Amino acid sequence: MISRRRFLAFGVLAALPARVGAQGRAARIGILGPTPLETSVYANAVMQAFTQLGYAEGARASFRYRFAEGHLDLFRRQAQEVVKVECDLVIGIRVESATRALQLAKPAGPILFLAIDYDPVESGVVSSLRRPDRNTTGVYVPQNVLIARRVALIRELLPQASRLMVFADPYSADQVEAARKAAAAANFQLVLVQFVTQPYDYATYLQPRRGVGADAFMNLASPVFAQDRQQIHEALYRLGIPAMGSNTLQAEAGFLLALGSSIPKVGRRVADMGVRLLAGTKPSAMPVELADEFELVVNSRTAKALGIKLPESVLARATRVIE
Repeated sequence: MISRRRFLAFGVLAALPARVGAQGRAARIGILGPTPLETSVYANAVMQAFTQLGYAEGARASFRYRFAEGHLDLFRRQAQEVVKVECDLVIGIRVESATRALQLAKPAGPILFLAIDYDPVESGVVSSLRRPDRNTTGVYVPQNVLIARRVALIRELLPQASRLMVFADPYSADQVEAARKAAAAANFQLVLVQFVTQPYDYATYLQPRRGVGADAFMNLASPVFAQDRQQIHEALYRLGIPAMGSNTLQAEAGFLLALGSSIPKVGRRVADMGVRLLAGTKPSAMPVELADEFELVVNSRTAKALGIKLPESVLARATRVIE
Protein backbone atom coordinates (compact mmCIF):
# COMPACT_ATOMS: atom_id res chain seq x y z
CA MET A 1 0.00 0.00 0.00
CA ILE A 2 1.34 3.41 -0.92
CA SER A 3 1.89 5.24 2.37
CA ARG A 4 1.49 8.85 1.31
CA ARG A 5 -0.63 10.96 -0.96
CA ARG A 6 0.96 11.64 -4.28
CA PHE A 7 -0.09 14.37 -6.63
CA LEU A 8 0.88 15.37 -10.12
CA ALA A 9 -0.40 18.64 -11.49
CA PHE A 10 0.51 20.29 -14.73
CA GLY A 11 -0.71 23.34 -16.55
CA VAL A 12 -1.26 26.80 -15.13
CA LEU A 13 -4.87 27.52 -14.16
CA ALA A 14 -4.67 31.30 -14.13
CA ALA A 15 -7.48 33.82 -14.26
CA LEU A 16 -8.61 33.89 -17.88
CA PRO A 17 -11.48 35.29 -19.90
CA ALA A 18 -14.80 33.52 -19.45
CA ARG A 19 -15.11 31.89 -22.86
CA VAL A 20 -13.54 28.58 -23.91
CA GLY A 21 -12.09 28.23 -27.39
CA ALA A 22 -9.50 29.47 -29.80
CA GLN A 23 -10.65 33.06 -29.37
CA GLY A 24 -11.32 32.88 -25.63
CA ARG A 25 -9.55 31.36 -22.66
CA ALA A 26 -7.91 27.96 -22.62
CA ALA A 27 -10.17 25.03 -21.78
CA ARG A 28 -9.62 23.70 -18.26
CA ILE A 29 -9.57 19.91 -18.39
CA GLY A 30 -9.31 17.86 -15.19
CA ILE A 31 -8.30 14.20 -15.35
CA LEU A 32 -8.57 11.65 -12.54
CA GLY A 33 -6.90 8.25 -12.84
CA PRO A 34 -5.59 5.33 -10.76
CA THR A 35 -1.84 5.61 -11.48
CA PRO A 36 0.80 8.35 -11.97
CA LEU A 37 0.74 10.09 -15.31
CA GLU A 38 4.08 8.62 -16.36
CA THR A 39 2.63 5.09 -16.15
CA SER A 40 -0.93 5.84 -17.28
CA VAL A 41 -0.90 4.91 -20.96
CA TYR A 42 -4.58 5.75 -21.37
CA ALA A 43 -4.32 9.22 -19.80
CA ASN A 44 -1.34 9.97 -22.02
CA ALA A 45 -3.21 8.71 -25.09
CA VAL A 46 -6.16 10.96 -24.28
CA MET A 47 -3.93 14.00 -23.76
CA GLN A 48 -2.03 13.33 -26.96
CA ALA A 49 -5.29 13.06 -28.86
CA PHE A 50 -6.49 16.40 -27.43
CA THR A 51 -3.24 17.94 -28.65
CA GLN A 52 -3.78 16.48 -32.13
CA LEU A 53 -7.25 18.05 -32.14
CA GLY A 54 -5.83 21.48 -31.36
CA TYR A 55 -6.13 21.46 -27.56
CA ALA A 56 -2.46 21.54 -26.65
CA GLU A 57 -1.27 22.29 -23.13
CA GLY A 58 -0.56 25.99 -22.74
CA ALA A 59 -2.38 26.92 -25.94
CA ARG A 60 -6.07 26.03 -26.04
CA ALA A 61 -6.00 23.74 -23.02
CA SER A 62 -4.79 23.65 -19.44
CA PHE A 63 -4.75 20.19 -17.89
CA ARG A 64 -4.76 19.06 -14.28
CA TYR A 65 -4.10 15.41 -13.48
CA ARG A 66 -4.72 13.70 -10.14
CA PHE A 67 -4.38 10.06 -9.15
CA ALA A 68 -4.89 7.84 -6.13
CA GLU A 69 -2.36 5.05 -6.55
CA GLY A 70 -3.17 2.21 -4.20
CA HIS A 71 -5.83 4.18 -2.31
CA LEU A 72 -9.35 3.87 -3.66
CA ASP A 73 -10.63 6.10 -0.84
CA LEU A 74 -8.41 8.97 -2.04
CA PHE A 75 -10.38 9.36 -5.24
CA ARG A 76 -13.05 11.45 -3.50
CA ARG A 77 -10.55 13.98 -2.21
CA GLN A 78 -8.71 14.06 -5.52
CA ALA A 79 -11.97 14.60 -7.38
CA GLN A 80 -12.87 17.52 -5.14
CA GLU A 81 -9.49 19.12 -5.87
CA VAL A 82 -10.10 18.79 -9.61
CA VAL A 83 -13.59 20.28 -9.29
CA LYS A 84 -12.37 23.23 -7.18
CA VAL A 85 -10.48 24.69 -10.14
CA GLU A 86 -13.78 24.93 -12.04
CA CYS A 87 -12.83 22.72 -14.96
CA ASP A 88 -14.83 22.96 -18.17
CA LEU A 89 -14.54 19.19 -18.53
CA VAL A 90 -13.51 16.40 -16.14
CA ILE A 91 -12.43 12.94 -17.24
CA GLY A 92 -12.40 9.68 -15.25
CA ILE A 93 -9.71 7.40 -16.63
CA ARG A 94 -9.98 3.64 -16.69
CA VAL A 95 -11.60 2.69 -13.36
CA GLU A 96 -15.11 3.06 -11.93
CA SER A 97 -13.82 4.69 -8.73
CA ALA A 98 -12.47 7.68 -10.64
CA THR A 99 -15.72 8.44 -12.43
CA ARG A 100 -17.82 7.77 -9.33
CA ALA A 101 -15.72 10.21 -7.35
CA LEU A 102 -16.17 12.89 -9.99
CA GLN A 103 -19.93 12.37 -9.97
CA LEU A 104 -20.02 12.76 -6.20
CA ALA A 105 -17.96 15.95 -6.44
CA LYS A 106 -20.66 17.44 -8.72
CA PRO A 107 -18.56 19.45 -11.16
CA ALA A 108 -20.13 22.34 -13.02
CA GLY A 109 -18.92 20.97 -16.35
CA PRO A 110 -19.65 17.61 -17.98
CA ILE A 111 -18.08 14.30 -16.92
CA LEU A 112 -16.43 12.10 -19.52
CA PHE A 113 -15.20 8.58 -18.75
CA LEU A 114 -12.98 5.96 -20.31
CA ALA A 115 -14.31 2.70 -18.87
CA ILE A 116 -11.61 0.06 -19.29
CA ASP A 117 -12.08 -2.11 -16.21
CA TYR A 118 -15.86 -1.94 -15.64
CA ASP A 119 -19.28 -1.86 -17.29
CA PRO A 120 -20.70 1.67 -16.89
CA VAL A 121 -24.32 0.46 -16.93
CA GLU A 122 -23.95 -2.53 -14.61
CA SER A 123 -21.96 -0.38 -12.17
CA GLY A 124 -24.58 2.37 -12.25
CA VAL A 125 -22.26 5.08 -13.58
CA VAL A 126 -24.91 5.70 -16.25
CA SER A 127 -28.37 4.15 -16.54
CA SER A 128 -28.20 3.67 -20.31
CA LEU A 129 -25.59 3.57 -23.06
CA ARG A 130 -27.98 5.11 -25.56
CA ARG A 131 -29.19 7.98 -23.35
CA PRO A 132 -26.62 8.55 -20.57
CA ASP A 133 -27.56 10.64 -17.56
CA ARG A 134 -25.95 12.22 -14.46
CA ASN A 135 -24.11 14.73 -16.68
CA THR A 136 -21.91 11.82 -17.73
CA THR A 137 -20.98 10.02 -20.94
CA GLY A 138 -17.90 8.33 -22.34
CA VAL A 139 -16.22 5.40 -24.04
CA TYR A 140 -16.62 1.81 -22.87
CA VAL A 141 -14.30 -1.14 -23.57
CA PRO A 142 -16.35 -4.36 -23.09
CA GLN A 143 -14.00 -6.48 -20.99
CA ASN A 144 -16.48 -9.33 -20.56
CA VAL A 145 -16.47 -9.91 -24.31
CA LEU A 146 -12.68 -9.69 -24.42
CA ILE A 147 -12.27 -12.14 -21.53
CA ALA A 148 -14.17 -14.83 -23.42
CA ARG A 149 -12.00 -14.23 -26.49
CA ARG A 150 -8.80 -14.32 -24.46
CA VAL A 151 -9.68 -17.64 -22.82
CA ALA A 152 -10.68 -19.11 -26.18
CA LEU A 153 -7.31 -18.07 -27.61
CA ILE A 154 -5.48 -19.72 -24.71
CA ARG A 155 -7.40 -22.93 -25.37
CA GLU A 156 -6.55 -22.73 -29.08
CA LEU A 157 -2.85 -22.31 -28.30
CA LEU A 158 -2.75 -24.88 -25.48
CA PRO A 159 -5.23 -27.67 -26.25
CA GLN A 160 -3.78 -29.93 -23.54
CA ALA A 161 -3.77 -27.33 -20.74
CA SER A 162 -6.11 -27.97 -17.81
CA ARG A 163 -5.44 -25.31 -15.13
CA LEU A 164 -5.76 -21.59 -15.83
CA MET A 165 -4.47 -19.16 -13.21
CA VAL A 166 -6.24 -15.79 -13.23
CA PHE A 167 -5.19 -12.69 -11.30
CA ALA A 168 -7.93 -10.33 -10.08
CA ASP A 169 -8.00 -7.31 -7.76
CA PRO A 170 -10.41 -4.61 -6.55
CA TYR A 171 -10.17 -2.76 -9.87
CA SER A 172 -11.15 -5.87 -11.84
CA ALA A 173 -13.72 -7.33 -9.44
CA ASP A 174 -16.55 -6.88 -11.94
CA GLN A 175 -14.73 -9.13 -14.41
CA VAL A 176 -14.42 -12.19 -12.17
CA GLU A 177 -17.75 -13.77 -13.06
CA ALA A 178 -16.98 -13.44 -16.78
CA ALA A 179 -13.66 -15.20 -16.16
CA ARG A 180 -15.42 -18.04 -14.34
CA LYS A 181 -17.86 -18.53 -17.20
CA ALA A 182 -15.18 -18.33 -19.88
CA ALA A 183 -12.94 -20.84 -18.07
CA ALA A 184 -15.83 -23.29 -17.69
CA ALA A 185 -16.79 -22.91 -21.35
CA ALA A 186 -13.20 -23.67 -22.41
CA ASN A 187 -12.97 -26.63 -20.01
CA PHE A 188 -10.35 -25.03 -17.76
CA GLN A 189 -10.05 -25.54 -14.03
CA LEU A 190 -9.90 -21.95 -12.79
CA VAL A 191 -7.22 -21.03 -10.24
CA LEU A 192 -8.39 -17.58 -9.13
CA VAL A 193 -5.99 -15.36 -7.20
CA GLN A 194 -7.54 -12.18 -5.81
CA PHE A 195 -5.22 -9.48 -4.51
CA VAL A 196 -6.40 -6.75 -2.15
CA THR A 197 -3.55 -4.69 -0.70
CA GLN A 198 -0.80 -3.08 -2.73
CA PRO A 199 1.94 -3.89 -3.44
CA TYR A 200 0.58 -7.26 -4.54
CA ASP A 201 2.41 -10.34 -3.30
CA TYR A 202 3.02 -12.04 -6.64
CA ALA A 203 5.86 -14.15 -5.24
CA THR A 204 3.53 -16.31 -3.18
CA TYR A 205 1.84 -17.58 -6.32
CA LEU A 206 4.67 -17.33 -8.85
CA GLN A 207 7.51 -19.17 -7.19
CA PRO A 208 8.39 -22.85 -7.66
CA ARG A 209 7.05 -25.14 -4.93
CA ARG A 210 5.21 -22.23 -3.26
CA GLY A 211 2.44 -21.32 -5.65
CA VAL A 212 -0.51 -23.15 -7.07
CA GLY A 213 0.43 -25.07 -10.23
CA ALA A 214 -1.02 -23.81 -13.51
CA ASP A 215 -0.64 -24.57 -17.21
CA ALA A 216 -1.54 -21.07 -18.36
CA PHE A 217 -2.04 -17.59 -16.96
CA MET A 218 -4.31 -14.62 -17.58
CA ASN A 219 -4.77 -11.39 -15.64
CA LEU A 220 -7.98 -9.42 -15.66
CA ALA A 221 -7.88 -5.80 -16.83
CA SER A 222 -6.45 -3.67 -14.02
CA PRO A 223 -4.12 -0.65 -13.97
CA VAL A 224 -1.97 -2.43 -11.37
CA PHE A 225 -1.38 -5.55 -13.47
CA ALA A 226 -0.63 -3.34 -16.46
CA GLN A 227 1.86 -1.33 -14.43
CA ASP A 228 3.48 -4.48 -12.97
CA ARG A 229 3.65 -6.26 -16.34
CA GLN A 230 7.43 -6.71 -16.37
CA GLN A 231 7.52 -8.14 -12.86
CA ILE A 232 4.67 -10.57 -13.61
CA HIS A 233 6.21 -11.66 -16.91
CA GLU A 234 9.61 -12.40 -15.41
CA ALA A 235 8.10 -14.56 -12.68
CA LEU A 236 5.90 -16.48 -15.14
CA TYR A 237 8.79 -16.91 -17.57
CA ARG A 238 10.95 -18.51 -14.89
CA LEU A 239 8.13 -21.01 -14.29
CA GLY A 240 7.60 -21.64 -17.99
CA ILE A 241 3.94 -20.59 -17.80
CA PRO A 242 2.52 -18.99 -20.97
CA ALA A 243 0.62 -15.77 -20.28
CA MET A 244 -2.27 -13.88 -21.85
CA GLY A 245 -2.41 -10.14 -21.15
CA SER A 246 -5.32 -7.71 -21.17
CA ASN A 247 -3.12 -4.84 -22.36
CA THR A 248 -1.03 -4.96 -25.53
CA LEU A 249 1.93 -3.51 -23.64
CA GLN A 250 2.05 -6.77 -21.69
CA ALA A 251 2.93 -8.65 -24.88
CA GLU A 252 5.70 -6.15 -25.48
CA ALA A 253 6.94 -6.88 -21.95
CA GLY A 254 7.17 -10.59 -22.78
CA PHE A 255 3.71 -12.11 -22.29
CA LEU A 256 3.03 -14.77 -24.91
CA LEU A 257 0.16 -12.71 -26.27
CA ALA A 258 -2.27 -9.97 -25.34
CA LEU A 259 -5.69 -8.96 -26.57
CA GLY A 260 -6.87 -5.46 -25.72
CA SER A 261 -8.21 -2.20 -26.99
CA SER A 262 -6.17 -0.04 -29.35
CA ILE A 263 -4.79 2.54 -26.92
CA PRO A 264 -4.30 5.37 -29.47
CA LYS A 265 -7.74 4.82 -31.01
CA VAL A 266 -9.48 4.71 -27.64
CA GLY A 267 -7.67 7.89 -26.63
CA ARG A 268 -8.81 9.59 -29.82
CA ARG A 269 -12.43 8.57 -29.21
CA VAL A 270 -12.36 10.12 -25.75
CA ALA A 271 -10.77 13.33 -27.03
CA ASP A 272 -13.27 13.56 -29.90
CA MET A 273 -16.12 13.38 -27.40
CA GLY A 274 -14.35 15.85 -25.12
CA VAL A 275 -14.05 18.44 -27.88
CA ARG A 276 -17.77 18.15 -28.60
CA LEU A 277 -18.58 18.58 -24.91
CA LEU A 278 -16.34 21.64 -24.71
CA ALA A 279 -18.22 23.06 -27.68
CA GLY A 280 -21.46 22.86 -25.71
CA THR A 281 -22.99 19.47 -26.56
CA LYS A 282 -24.82 17.98 -23.57
CA PRO A 283 -23.66 14.56 -22.30
CA SER A 284 -27.25 13.28 -22.51
CA ALA A 285 -27.17 13.96 -26.25
CA MET A 286 -24.03 11.84 -26.72
CA PRO A 287 -24.55 8.06 -26.41
CA VAL A 288 -21.78 6.11 -24.71
CA GLU A 289 -19.47 4.79 -27.43
CA LEU A 290 -18.54 1.12 -27.44
CA ALA A 291 -14.87 0.67 -28.27
CA ASP A 292 -14.76 -2.20 -30.75
CA GLU A 293 -11.27 -1.84 -32.22
CA PHE A 294 -9.07 -4.47 -30.60
CA GLU A 295 -5.47 -5.51 -31.12
CA LEU A 296 -4.02 -8.99 -30.80
CA VAL A 297 -0.27 -8.87 -30.22
CA VAL A 298 1.71 -12.12 -30.26
CA ASN A 299 5.27 -12.44 -28.95
CA SER A 300 6.96 -15.08 -31.09
CA ARG A 301 10.22 -14.76 -29.11
CA THR A 302 8.41 -15.88 -25.98
CA ALA A 303 6.69 -18.68 -27.89
CA LYS A 304 10.05 -20.03 -29.08
CA ALA A 305 11.56 -19.78 -25.60
CA LEU A 306 8.61 -21.71 -24.13
CA GLY A 307 8.61 -24.27 -26.93
CA ILE A 308 5.12 -23.34 -28.13
CA LYS A 309 4.26 -23.59 -31.81
CA LEU A 310 2.00 -20.75 -32.80
CA PRO A 311 -0.92 -21.95 -34.96
CA GLU A 312 -1.34 -20.23 -38.31
CA SER A 313 -4.93 -19.49 -37.34
CA VAL A 314 -3.70 -17.32 -34.46
CA LEU A 315 -0.92 -15.65 -36.42
CA ALA A 316 -3.37 -14.77 -39.19
CA ARG A 317 -5.55 -12.89 -36.70
CA ALA A 318 -2.66 -11.08 -35.02
CA THR A 319 -2.49 -7.33 -35.41
CA ARG A 320 1.22 -7.48 -34.69
CA VAL A 321 3.79 -10.22 -34.17
CA ILE A 322 6.87 -9.44 -32.08
CA GLU A 323 9.79 -11.28 -33.66
